Amino acid sequence: MQLGIYTTQGNVLERWQRLLADVTPLQLSEAALSEGVKDGVLLIHLESLSPERRKTLFQALQVRGQLYAVLTDRPQDDEGIRLLALGARGYASTFITGSLLQQLIETLCRGDIWASPVVMQKLLRRLLNGQPAELLSVQAERLGIVANLSEREQQVMDILVTGASNKLIARKLEITERTVKAHISAILRKTGAGDRVSLILMAKEQERLH
Repeated sequence: MQLGIYTTQGNVLERWQRLLADVTPLQLSEAALSEGVKDGVLLIHLESLSPERRKTLFQALQVRGQLYAVLTDRPQDDEGIRLLALGARGYASTFITGSLLQQLIETLCRGDIWASPVVMQKLLRRLLNGQPAELLSVQAERLGIVANLSEREQQVMDILVTGASNKLIARKLEITERTVKAHISAILRKTGAGDRVSLILMAKEQERLH
């Protein structure tokens, strides 16, 4: 896997190179940025881009199918949602720890999305806007039958696809959050979904097929 990074700030470049020393990231120039990295992941420092450059660049990367994450000095939930909507697959702090940075890269390589729980919840609510809970439950049941979910896993999924948090699922089913996490892991594995967003999109797809 090829890993590309873009930043114009020396302290950020030094930090990322140190944290990613094991993979020796490729530093991209602004001119080469829109070309991305073939079959790899790109990390972009938001503050190194002018506001005018950002939208056109992200649109170009989306067209190319580039997997990329945006890292910013001052993460904001609404900004994260906008960038994910533009095609980013990850949104995090510039000063993310080394272990989390590695997890972010691995998540993108799997085709999943990396963002804070708050950003993910807001993104899910936007995806579900206008979708009645009853209809989503029917779609989730269809998907669950195909995936051969257990009765309890189906119950968790019915609530999960409405955008509920693990805490809310646990409260509604009167089980622990740890148990909820275990069920969700099983659901993702059986359905082949990489994350909650993918799972909800798969459930919504059932509406189109029926």
